[in-house]
Amino acid sequence: MNEKIPVRQVSLADQILEILIERIVNGVYPPGSKLSPENQLREEFNVSRSTIRTAVSRLEDRKLVHRQRGVGTYISRQPNISNPLNEFIEFPLLIKENGYKPGYQELSAEILVADEEILENLQLEPGDRVLKIRKIFTANDDPIIYVINHIPLWVFEDILTPEEAIQPGTTERFIEFFEVKCNQRISHFISTVKAEIFENIDAPPSLMNDGPYTPVLVINEIGYNGIDKPIVSSSEFHPDDWMTFKMMRRRGKV
Repeated sequence: MNEKIPVRQVSLADQILEILIERIVNGVYPPGSKLSPENQLREEFNVSRSTIRTAVSRLEDRKLVHRQRGVGTYISRQPNISNPLNEFIEFPLLIKENGYKPGYQELSAEILVADEEILENLQLEPGDRVLKIRKIFTANDDPIIYVINHIPLWVFEDILTPEEAIQPGTTERFIEFFEVKCNQRISHFISTVKAEIFENIDAPPSLMNDGPYTPVLVINEIGYNGIDKPIVSSSEFHPDDWMTFKMMRRRGKV
């Protein structure tokens, strides 16, 4: 039975937030500049003062702006990208919400026989094939994240031919590819995190680094559908300090 994906209505505050983020990304509000006053924004968007305050507060939560009491609200100078580890956010949206211009480069896409590690991760049989995609995500044209995805053929073989699957950009909209095109809703990811250095990972030279000893955070994760069947295996490589990762840790029972 096909799972129904709920549709969330976007609030006025969220719509205004999206517009303001777009303006920050496109340089309408450059770093250090002053955000338009609340009254001006309220008149421009024809909404209530509380709606504007909610949108601006969400900008502040994302550290895209900072307030100076009695002076105004200013666009922040972003040192890095804040990334919550306890939720999945597509990288283009994450980069954009942190005030950078997102970009995408697909390095390669191929159909191949899965090796032992991928067979185990995706619960496949020997000889099963997967789609392997290597991609880079950029912020303001700087390549900051390297990703390798492995997707089993059964996920898309009724929708796409192998030739169509390897076309550039097929999986660029990650969630849309799985949930809309393949009707495979991603329920959750199981992730492992480890530290590495640049010389120990098989990454393209274009990925931003300061030499072979550049620290790299490696996140390996497996995505599962609604019946706990793995539908994607991913490896993410985050060099240097572009990303600041945040997570909530709860106390165990005592």
